[in-house]
Amino acid sequence: MALFLPKIRLLAIDIDGTLLNPQKQITPRTREAIRAAREAGIIVTLATARRYRNTAPIATELDVDIPLVLCDGSLAMHHPDANVLYTQLLDATVAQQAVDVMVRYGIQPAIHHINGTTEETWTGYEEFDNEWVAAYFSVFPEYIRRLNYADCCNGQPDPLRVVAFASEEVVNAALPEVAALPCAWNFTRRGSYGTAELAVMNPLCSKASGVALLAQHLDIAMEEVMAIGDNFNDVEMLEYAGIGVAMGNAPAEVKAVASWVAPNVEQDGVAAAIKEFILQTA
Repeated sequence: MALFLPKIRLLAIDIDGTLLNPQKQITPRTREAIRAAREAGIIVTLATARRYRNTAPIATELDVDIPLVLCDGSLAMHHPDANVLYTQLLDATVAQQAVDVMVRYGIQPAIHHINGTTEETWTGYEEFDNEWVAAYFSVFPEYIRRLNYADCCNGQPDPLRVVAFASEEVVNAALPEVAALPCAWNFTRRGSYGTAELAVMNPLCSKASGVALLAQHLDIAMEEVMAIGDNFNDVEMLEYAGIGVAMGNAPAEVKAVASWVAPNVEQDGVAAAIKEFILQTA
């Protein structure tokens, strides 16, 4: 390319809508491009809203063996040994305030904790469960803890984040009160569970801060990071990376902050970005 390109040493890839196609698979072309990047000396990690338990199999499939940036940047865990590298916790008082707002709007809060190396989800009783929450809780039912709403965070350890799964209309109604709290938040109109998602986090937390902490751990400057994503929770990461790539299927607001827009996920956009900026082959 005619433009000056920073030397890339770390590649951070979002999962849903970026790495995985609509069939929740990594295509052979994308897998081969990631393998070629690693063989070229690039460190590859995943930067996702997912938890470790449902990210680890994907990391294993790609032979990724460095810390993964999880839970929208609030957690990084080494793979495959599952030890914690860092956490960016949400103050429990603020978390309880977020829970209180959600309950007022009939939203079931999902409060994420890391207990040693075990990920737990704390929540209220079933009265506010909906179809999307039920699907989410069914993935790892043995790690769900039910509490009275008033006790979900009051007097409890600081959580990683508080997450809501509800209709876009309901989340939008609650959002102004959540946004007024001393926190960071991100809103996804349609997430992996087929509904709107809201994540409430430490005010300094984002995928960008998570990737930055990992890069610092690896002695890599953010200018040497390439990030690829497709959704609103990827925006800061794309802005602060040396090269920020938005997928072709990303909303216009996400594409607007990117250095480059790749083909969409069904056209192997990750592979195209790796070829364009890392392998630089015609």
